[in-house]
Amino acid sequence: MASKISGVGVHTIRAWEKRYKALEPVRDASGHRTYSKTDVEKLMLLSELCLLGYTISKVAGLSIPELKEQLVNLGKTEESLAAQDFNLINDTKLTIDAGQSLPILLFALKSYKLDIISVELAKLKTMLSSKEFALQILRPLSEALGENFSSGLFTTDQEMAVRSLLKFHMGYNLYHPNERRENSNLNIIVCGMEGDLNDLSLGAVGLLCGYYGFHYTYLGADITYEALSDTAKSLEANVVIVGPSNVYNQLGKNHFQNYIEKLSLKLSPMAELVVAGKSELEVDKISSKRLVVLKNLDAVDSYLAAKNN
Repeated sequence: MASKISGVGVHTIRAWEKRYKALEPVRDASGHRTYSKTDVEKLMLLSELCLLGYTISKVAGLSIPELKEQLVNLGKTEESLAAQDFNLINDTKLTIDAGQSLPILLFALKSYKLDIISVELAKLKTMLSSKEFALQILRPLSEALGENFSSGLFTTDQEMAVRSLLKFHMGYNLYHPNERRENSNLNIIVCGMEGDLNDLSLGAVGLLCGYYGFHYTYLGADITYEALSDTAKSLEANVVIVGPSNVYNQLGKNHFQNYIEKLSLKLSPMAELVVAGKSELEVDKISSKRLVVLKNLDAVDSYLAAKNN
């Protein structure tokens, strides 16, 4: 039972007791170990610190206040730790605060601790809404990843490894949206412009579509305008969202402008073309009369929220 509540394996608990004297549980008349609420709380704190890179030998002898102090140093707030109730009787639904998890993720990202990132994201993707996951977790991690790569902290291989890991966890809700019943008044296609490989931000748009219950098709990044227009017609999409895009900075204004101009000519006049991300479009050269330009993910969120009303 102590193992199930704390999330620490039975054999691990016994090893921590025998080798490191982390706990000294009382034994009953039959010789079985009996764990107090305090014991279980310590197991949970030790487990969290070990996931963040500490070795059990360094923290096993610390008291609960000292363990919490170490977690505060890693980004946890004293208020969140003080508010935690390790209740062994009430079956309360576990909640998670993205604001408390993000510092841990950013710390792990900077240290290139892929195991910690994966463990945290595995919890978050099932306990946060897809909107919270997109805006509060995926977006800042994607931005930090770009900064680490640009500054030379990460090699190309390391950047690719982290990106692949984030995409894996993003896909949990991206391809299996189940938060709300689908809203049938919009049929949306989400894709990235040809030459654009920024599929993390693009996936965040798909997560927002799922959050608001719209039927959407996620095509991924780097799609030609011919393939996109053909798909939009075949699926009878009435909204096509292109971006967010790095193409404007990577390949220049002309590439960006030409793609949108050609796409607008091929799309159905009834389809709304949404361009997401920073850009400077010459709107007068674009044939679509239903063009919407959104500068960032927050603007995309507001757009979808308005469509849902």
